[in-house]
Amino acid sequence: MKECHVCLAQCEDDVELCPLCGAELMENSEKEEEKTIEIKNPVLAVSVEDIVTCEIFKDALKDNGIPYFCDESESGMKLIFGGGLVAEDIYVDESDLERAKNIYEEVINAQPQFDDSFDGGED
Repeated sequence: MKECHVCLAQCEDDVELCPLCGAELMENSEKEEEKTIEIKNPVLAVSVEDIVTCEIFKDALKDNGIPYFCDESESGMKLIFGGGLVAEDIYVDESDLERAKNIYEEVINAQPQFDDSFDGGED
């Protein structure tokens, strides 16, 4: 069984995405590699308040070769099942801060925006 690094659900070995939260499941070797990242001058890149944006941003950092770590202190808030709310601080090296902020802006701008007045009915 694999354990989801986002919601901690137990998932079958042959699945690539968590059936509960949709996060990409990592192999144990990937988890260990992620834990051993060393950042010499860590600075706060962003505080992300929703789990989907958080996972997309972390994947984008990984794809761009920017090491990061997340503040997983108990003061952070994480409500996954039925809510999907997360407050997570993501840190990068000071030398990568500008690129990380640009990537975050791209992630935010790429997400669909929905009109609050949408009611699902036809006029």
